Order: sequence, then C-alpha cells, then structure tokens
Amino acid sequence: MTDLPQSRQQYIETALQNSGSVVISLLAKELNVSEMTIRRDLKLMEDAGILSRVHGGAVAPKPISYGERLNRNAIGKAKAVAKLESLIPDTGTLYLDGSTTMMGLIPRLARCRDLQVATNNVDTFELLSECRNLHPLLIGGRLDRRTDNLVGGLARRSVLAIAFDAAFFSCYGITPDHGPMEATLEDAEIKELVASRSQAVHIALDHGKLGRVVPGAWNPGQEKTVLATDLAPTDELLAPYRGLFARIL
Repeated sequence: MTDLPQSRQQYIETALQNSGSVVISLLAKELNVSEMTIRRDLKLMEDAGILSRVHGGAVAPKPISYGERLNRNAIGKAKAVAKLESLIPDTGTLYLDGSTTMMGLIPRLARCRDLQVATNNVDTFELLSECRNLHPLLIGGRLDRRTDNLVGGLARRSVLAIAFDAAFFSCYGITPDHGPMEATLEDAEIKELVASRSQAVHIALDHGKLGRVVPGAWNPGQEKTVLATDLAPTDELLAPYRGLFARIL
C-alpha cells in the first residue's frame, strides 16, 4: 500500500462509506503504517468534515452546526461563491440556504437594488436583516439543532408559498451517482423542494466535498443548475460531474 497521505485517506474514506466506522489499529495494519500516522490522517479528515473521530477510530460524519462549519475550508468556499456573483439578479425573490458557504454571498447581495431573500437558517436571516436594501424572509419550521436549520412540515408549507427566481445552495457532499447530498434527510428534503420552485439553481462548494457520501441525496434539476467550485472548470476532478449540470464554473 502506498504511503502517500492522499491515497491513505481515500482508502480510509472508502472503508468508512462501506462500514460506517473504522478502527485505527486495523487501518495501521492494512496500510502498513504506524497508528500515529493514521491518527494524523483522521485529524485532517475530521477538519475537512469527512468523518468524526471517536476513541480508537472514526465514524461517518455527523451533522455540523452553523458555528462549527463557519471557518472550515474558508478559502475554497470564498473562491467558489465568488463565481456566482454575476448570476445574482438585481430584483426578485431568492433563496439562500443555511450554509456558511452561502453566507459569503450576502455582501454581494447587499449591492442589489430590490431583492427578497428567503432562508431557513436564523443566523443567515440575521445577517440578511443587517442589509438595508434587502427584504429578508425566514422560512419557518422546527429547529434542527444538529444543523441549526428550520425543517419539517411548517418549513415545507412556507416554501410552497413562494416562487423563487433563483436559489443558491451549498451541499455537504456530492457524487456523480447521487448528485448533491446532505448529512440529514430533513435538509435534503427542503433543498429539493426549494429547487423545484426555483427558475434557476446555483450550487457552490469547495472541492473537498467532491466524492463525499452522506445519507440525504437531493435533485436540484440538471437542466437549470450551475455548479461553482474552487477549481478551474477544466480540472479533471470535475470530469465525472460535467453531465450532471447545465454548466460548471
């Protein structure tokens, strides 16, 4: 087995997807490296949101609260979301999800003339409220303390009351087979419903989310969805995704 960190971590991620958990001592034997090396790999992978460390090993990632997500992969998030600036309309009704990636879009929204902006995240709603020329809308619902998003029946009813000109999302993970995915089924449900009621859908993510598998798959609508990442559009890592979206930025 190669001793390259990237190859080891891909092996660990595959093992985690197959079984839901991994054990440090077993990984060290399988990969022919020290347990300390495996611990370093797990720490890096936890920082990237790929897994959650536990005593003696790691488990599949748990949902992460807004505050915990805030500073993860900040540079990659900023590069991805900057590509969407030219796609923001000056007027109309938008949806902004509760991701910390989309939080970076708010200063750009503040330059628009007359936008209604809906979200199902209270922290995002408060930031939108600070922009005097925006008209923020809070999608009501049950607070999911795992993610700090509002979900459930009331959230669905709120979304069904609105027609969106465009929706802006990030996602917890994405694969060529399943498309975008969330760590909770409840988040995935709301995002797919919003996407179905939006004329245009935009997804921004850092490349660390490529290939990450979590339970809640959702369909944004291929023909109307643009994907923006922190990579060049021609990067080979994006090759498997080119048929899934109308455009990749």
